[in-house]
Amino acid sequence: MDDNELQIKRQIAWLETASPDDWHRAVLDFNWDGDIDPLFWLARQPQCDKATALTMFWLGQPAYYLILAAKNGGTDDSDAPVWQMLKYIAQRINANGYVRSKIASDVDDFIEQDFEELVEKAEQLAHSPLKPQPEMRRALRGRRPVNDIDFYRRYPEDFHGTVLVDLPDPGPLDKAWSALGRLWRH
Repeated sequence: MDDNELQIKRQIAWLETASPDDWHRAVLDFNWDGDIDPLFWLARQPQCDKATALTMFWLGQPAYYLILAAKNGGTDDSDAPVWQMLKYIAQRINANGYVRSKIASDVDDFIEQDFEELVEKAEQLAHSPLKPQPEMRRALRGRRPVNDIDFYRRYPEDFHGTVLVDLPDPGPLDKAWSALGRLWRH
């Protein structure tokens, strides 16, 4: 087993012990330049929140792959792991397969623009490998998990993808705010 495979196994093992909120936080911090097996693992989990799936979907830039298919005469011959995951997420969203919906998801101008491009490219293909649905751009209400210092304390440092953080030693005030935050959530 090489170092990359070991890293993937370790990350999935951590995710298996984490909550769906921490899964969402991990997606927000994920380094997309590496292997996406941990993300695809999340996308397949029964408890994967719909907002987490939508976040992965839009961060994966699905319109890019439909543009490639259009350039290839309508042939979907990309075997890129990201594209395979995006098609899986789209199919599961379209089948109402993400039943957990406790995390908020906002729709910004970029998602609106990407959705319109996705619709346009899908219409250009006789057999689009991905069917855009309004559900893909619908805002969701719920909690807003953030990648705070508490998350980075429990998330192994070698998994940090987008944020390099040096965690300060917590002072008494930090500990009090953290405890208050935990009480507030309950």
